[in-house]
Amino acid sequence: MYFNFTIYNFTKKPDFWYKLKSYHKQLSKNKHLEIETFFSNYNLLSFEFDCKLSGKDHAGIRLKINIGSLELTISFYDSRHWDYKKKCWEEKTENKMIRKNFDGF
Repeated sequence: MYFNFTIYNFTKKPDFWYKLKSYHKQLSKNKHLEIETFFSNYNLLSFEFDCKLSGKDHAGIRLKINIGSLELTISFYDSRHWDYKKKCWEEKTENKMIRKNFDGF
């Protein structure tokens, strides 16, 4: 599921983006929580919600809110990469790739 509502800043050329603060916590072997704040002049107002738990690299839940020039992003994601041909997670172990069937989140 994906939803995005954005009002772009048409009065200024988007010319800067700066990360103010970042927090990262590994919750389990493959699950991570990340909270970041940014300062930019790209949007006046935006709200973005992305929830895809499998089928793409770093799948998970992401919420992004931008008011004025301040942006907050909260992500709960899987650190693994997705094999699009085999439709399963890729897992690296000792210089070789092992295909692992997706068994849920």
